[in-house]
Amino acid sequence: MRNGSSAGSANERRMQWIAEEWQRYADQLAEWAMDRLVNRRDVWSQYTLKNGEVGVVMLPIKERRKAGTDMVTMNKLRRHFSGRAVSHLIGLHSISDHSTAKWFAIDIDMHDEHVINADEIARANWAAAQEWCRRLRAAGFDPILMDSNGVGGYHIWVLLDKEYPLADVYDYADEMRSDWESFGLPRKPEIFPPKREVDLDDLPYGLRLPGRHHTRQHYTRIWNFDSLGDNEWLEGGEAIEAMLNADPAPLPKSNRKKEKTEKAHSKPLKQTATKKRKPRVCLDLDGVLARYEGWKGNEHIGVPLPGALDFATALAQFADIVIFTSRCSQDESSDSNRVADPAKMRIRIIDWLERYKIPYVDVYVGKGKPRAAAFIDDRAVPCSPQADKDAFENALKKTREVIGIRGKRAAVK
Repeated sequence: MRNGSSAGSANERRMQWIAEEWQRYADQLAEWAMDRLVNRRDVWSQYTLKNGEVGVVMLPIKERRKAGTDMVTMNKLRRHFSGRAVSHLIGLHSISDHSTAKWFAIDIDMHDEHVINADEIARANWAAAQEWCRRLRAAGFDPILMDSNGVGGYHIWVLLDKEYPLADVYDYADEMRSDWESFGLPRKPEIFPPKREVDLDDLPYGLRLPGRHHTRQHYTRIWNFDSLGDNEWLEGGEAIEAMLNADPAPLPKSNRKKEKTEKAHSKPLKQTATKKRKPRVCLDLDGVLARYEGWKGNEHIGVPLPGALDFATALAQFADIVIFTSRCSQDESSDSNRVADPAKMRIRIIDWLERYKIPYVDVYVGKGKPRAAAFIDDRAVPCSPQADKDAFENALKKTREVIGIRGKRAAVK
């Protein structure tokens, strides 16, 4: 009795230590997830606990979804990774609202360890997980192999170096699992993204983020591919560090892409009513939303200007707001003294937007100008010579004002 009690106490202490590690890393994990895992912010799956039963719902509810005010936020991600309550746990969608994906995953599940052949299924699951990870590593990926539930279920999560077309990502993941029967698996494993194409209102189920399990006393463990026989499964901080340091990789072309495309074209096209998306509007940060009184370093973002919140809220009713700022520029011509790591700067800006409850759908990180219906910038100079015969002269005048040049006007050549 004493030995059993001692073992139970040791396990409780171990679980408490692991829980504290996930809480300690919650901020870093939230930044990592926002940057690498969030494909779309306007929908997510949320776990619930009612009368002792765990359920899952998609949020926001349909009536609130159109408003665009309920989003996956840094705070939601922090709460998930802290794992203090089942109702804080969330899952993310693997498909963006413009049919791309920045990761894929294979879910080799084991929901019931009490079935008659549970040991056999667990061994088959492990064999498939190991072999598929071997192939992924050979293809240049850095797969994250997760012990998802502690009883023989595994998730293989693969980070991509950028967003790729949905069909390409689906084809690659689908091809990877294509020999599932050869391992003796009882069913084809689920993959994420789960569909090759989706309509605008098609919201397939999401995948639970790593961390605390929603029904078991278990936290995600990570397989150590570099282990020499000891410490094969990483837990707590070691597991988290392994995830945070996983390298994103480019997506190779799928051998089945051409075959699937030809097959799709051979079928009669399904006629579906197309729904109009909100136009994207790029909105500058400094001087438009935030007070700007000269450069004061990457970490400094001014307080919101009077009326900025009301303006952005009104704009969000008919447009998707993308924050477009030189702070996140990846252009080679950018001032190196003013551009921090773009991904870290993006998270800093997201924190600022969420602190002041300013609506947005994305913060643009990339080279050049993103595609948008309009750009709103305090230093923008309009020039529409097709509609205004004085456009060039007015643009010169405005440009001189913006950049502070006085004196003789430049001649138009």
